[in-house]
Amino acid sequence: SFTFILFNMTINVAVAETLRELRQKKGVSQEKLAEAIDSHQVYISEIENGKKIPSLSVIYKTAQFFNLSLSDFAAMIEEKL
Repeated sequence: SFTFILFNMTINVAVAETLRELRQKKGVSQEKLAEAIDSHQVYISEIENGKKIPSLSVIYKTAQFFNLSLSDFAAMIEEKL
């Protein structure tokens, strides 16, 4: 339904903003983050631009990279919803 599409777009934006803010606050490039979580810079860029929603595995690895628990990272995303 249309509501579901809007909800998904909102989640994409919340994930995008959270990831971008964390990465920039720590002074980490997209390339460095991608390498650390065994991913690709293009994929990180697509997440940060709201074009892709990361898998739970990527979210978990990203949380670990930033020394966050999965629940803390999820809470940061949820605050933006």
